Amino acid sequence: MKKTTLLAVLAMVMLLGAASSAVADSSGIIPGVGNPPVASGNVTVKAQASPKLELTITTPDAIQTVDFGVVDPGTATGGKAVTLLVKSNKEFSITKTPTGDVALMGLTTSLADSTANAKTAGATFTDNYSINVPWTTEAGQALSANVLYTVSQ
Repeated sequence: MKKTTLLAVLAMVMLLGAASSAVADSSGIIPGVGNPPVASGNVTVKAQASPKLELTITTPDAIQTVDFGVVDPGTATGGKAVTLLVKSNKEFSITKTPTGDVALMGLTTSLADSTANAKTAGATFTDNYSINVPWTTEAGQALSANVLYTVSQ
């Protein structure tokens, strides 16, 4: 009696296991036709690309800086380029926000905000930095500004 019950329980477990396998498996038997028999079937492949955006900033000086060193007031000093590399699989825009001692150092940059840039595997933008410290800026004062670049899809 115990053996019969045990065998019945095992048979039930095997049957339920086979039924759950059949549900999980999306295969179908495709019979061959013709002489010699030929069988063919179609498989649909699906995917969806997720939005992806990368920004790489390269500066002329170490540790993400543009360092003009000690400069004379009233003398335009330039020649420092910051390069932005953007990779985006959607249209994107670039904005920049300068903060800090921008006016005290007479900081200007060449890159304008841009919108509706086409998707790309690598678009390069160059922003040329220059300063012209006004005569009204206190001598010996350490000046610092930040430029925040924002790229959005």
